[in-house]
Amino acid sequence: MLINSQETQLMPFAYPWAWEEFKNLCKNHWLPQEISMASDIAQWKTPGLLTDDEKHLIRKILAFFANTDVMVGDNIVMAIYKHVTNPECRQYLCGQAFQESIHSWSYSHIVESLSMDQNEVFGEFKRVGIIKEKHDYQHLFMDGILSQSFSTLAHDGRELFLRNLCAYYLGMEGMQFYSAFVLLLNFKRRNLMSGTAEQLEYIVRDESLHCRFGTKLINQYVIENPECWTSRVKEQVRENIGHVVELEDAFVSDCLPHGEVVGLSVPQFQKYIRYIADRRLESIGLEPLFGIEDTPFPWMNEIMDIPKEKNFFETRVTEYQTGMGLDWN
Repeated sequence: MLINSQETQLMPFAYPWAWEEFKNLCKNHWLPQEISMASDIAQWKTPGLLTDDEKHLIRKILAFFANTDVMVGDNIVMAIYKHVTNPECRQYLCGQAFQESIHSWSYSHIVESLSMDQNEVFGEFKRVGIIKEKHDYQHLFMDGILSQSFSTLAHDGRELFLRNLCAYYLGMEGMQFYSAFVLLLNFKRRNLMSGTAEQLEYIVRDESLHCRFGTKLINQYVIENPECWTSRVKEQVRENIGHVVELEDAFVSDCLPHGEVVGLSVPQFQKYIRYIADRRLESIGLEPLFGIEDTPFPWMNEIMDIPKEKNFFETRVTEYQTGMGLDWN
């Protein structure tokens, strides 16, 4: 059982897929300090190379990322891990929590390298605006589970836990990161901010693995707790996904106050987030909301599949022999 068991024996595995996901997660190991930020610093400081709109966009995205992975890590450690009692799933959750810490370090590394105001970037989620709205909305799904009275032994508790899994693995890691990923990774396509973009490439692949594990976890949870997968809960999940789309529309508009930067426009993002939303709903057996079948950013799929083994612009010799074993199917 995924929950409400006292099993601490790891093998033989009850869920071999969870162990395979854990091993796959371990192959994608990297550290921010291995990636040079020298060209990013030079470009950031060169007058006129990046427009004011582009610098605004980068600051906004980092302000969103800065505390988001902290919140995701908190949810894993304080909400999910406590109640998912299966040993191999817990192994994965430990690895995921570590990776979220690496992501937080990465954003800190970028902010520090570019000499940004740390209080401004890391504190924006506390102030009025869309980043605060995104943060506050997501936190709602953790609050009830952190209550002293919460228990997955009760039907209501198991339903609430299922909604948390859907909100974090699909709505947060599976959706809310992706608009920001595209916005930043587009700079590399123009030979700009390559160190920042390289770190984001690795984070994209980490988050893709997290979302894949989360989808399998949700589907297994539903198999074991079918009484929780009611029409009401399904509709709540769909409503949550729909609201995340609205939040992402507002976030992109905030990042692109004039409606576009080179190569990107608000309508493209509106289509993209709806494409992602439909895929997340389909992954757990729900009908899509928007009927979007194709992505306006096919190059994002290529980024998720790039081979990891390289020497970080030859700044140091670093071999990741196990990385060739990453399975993206």
